[in-house]
Order: sequence, then structure tokens, then C-alpha cells
Amino acid sequence: MKAQTLVGRARQLLDPQFAVAAVVALVVEIGLSISTVPRVTRLLGIRNVGDLEVMSAGAAVDVDWIRRRSTQVHRVFRRWPFGNTCLRRALVLGQRIRRLDPLLVIGVRHDEAGRLLAHAWLVVGGTALDPMAAHYAPLRDVNVTTT
Repeated sequence: MKAQTLVGRARQLLDPQFAVAAVVALVVEIGLSISTVPRVTRLLGIRNVGDLEVMSAGAAVDVDWIRRRSTQVHRVFRRWPFGNTCLRRALVLGQRIRRLDPLLVIGVRHDEAGRLLAHAWLVVGGTALDPMAAHYAPLRDVNVTTT
């Protein structure tokens, strides 16, 4: 392995934002295995979508600040051994940007074969942080458990 690659990886592992995102990912993993999505979101400081009215426009957000945290979450989940799902990524990112009062939304749609697909994303200031959100219909109640 090249020295530059080793230095880059060491720098990444020593980045406090990366370390915090990795710890939060572990908390999310444990939380999803022993509790419900609404309880995990409350623990992380994320709102659940219970009423679609809360998705109205809000204050402007610092896109670069969100992007930096999103990059660290992406780096954590690139090699995450327990599963790299949209729900896990949204929960970890939601905790990392909790000062912006993120809203967790879970939506569904049917694919071309008629199968039901689900997706989770965050909404901040009335804007979905995931472009795929436009293809899903948000659910109003996420009082479900994961297995």
C-alpha cells in the first residue's frame, strides 16, 4: 500500500468527526436491534414524521456544514460490517446535524415489478437531503420495529 494511502487513512481515522460518526453508528446499530425506530430517533435528537405539516419550509441551512458531516457518515458506512441501509445512514447523519432539527421520513413506492420498496431520508428546513426522496410517498406513522 502506498505511503500516501496510509497517511490518508490514518488522518481519516484520527478525524474527530469520523470517530463520532462511527460511535453513533454503533449506537444506532444497537438501538435498532433492541428498540423501535421512534425511540432511537428520540435518543438521537431527531424528529419522526408524524404529521406531514412539519415538513413545511424552515430556516436556511449551511449546505457545506451538512456535506462535511455527510461525508464522514459515508466514510463510516463504506466498510460498516453490520449493514449499510438508508435508515442507518439517515439516523447517524440526523444525530450529527441534530442542531438543525432534522426530520426522519420513511417512504414507500412500488417498483416496475410491483414490489413494495421503502426508503428513509432526512428533511431539514423543508428540504429533503436525499434526491431519491422525490420517488417515495412518505408514511405518516413510523411506529414499527426492526428485526
